[in-house]
Amino acid sequence: MKRSGNFKALARAVSVVGAVIILVSGVTFAALQSQQIKLTGNTIETATASLLISSDGINYAASQGGFDFSNLIPGGPAAPQAGYSFFLKNGGGAPLALKLAVSSSPSNPDAVDLSKVNVILTPASGGTAQSFTLASLIASNTTGGSPITAPSELFVGNTTHLTLQVSMAADAIIGSNASLGNIDFAFTGQAMPN
Repeated sequence: MKRSGNFKALARAVSVVGAVIILVSGVTFAALQSQQIKLTGNTIETATASLLISSDGINYAASQGGFDFSNLIPGGPAAPQAGYSFFLKNGGGAPLALKLAVSSSPSNPDAVDLSKVNVILTPASGGTAQSFTLASLIASNTTGGSPITAPSELFVGNTTHLTLQVSMAADAIIGSNASLGNIDFAFTGQAMPN
């Protein structure tokens, strides 16, 4: 029995020593840790992506009236000859990659083949024209539009001057005349990393 009492006393002593070591370690850890300091009230915000349009290069808005592409000759040159002039401006806080789509469902009472109607976008300062079929611009509206290559990037606060023309293949229509209406050309700018 004496042995069991010694064992209990030894176990109690080991427990007390272990508890003291844990307590001293905790105090030592607390003594070596600094107080908590903070950066308070932080916010996280994205840059703005804002594209504006103008017909005169002075007054910019989110929307402008469109153009009337009349007297177009199927199989003939793009019209109008000089193109209709307009401007795009990056009014946001990030460089933009530009895209073009048709955001409306055009009226097409004469069953014009929209894959044979071309929309031609040209930098007014010179450069390579880019041609899109009307059918592809309608289809690309669901994916944000077709990429514009000139300019490939519109920097913050900058503007670009473009012209717009339309052409039609000779076999785009059947009959003596045709008309398309309710065509909304939609330009978008996708923010690009710097």
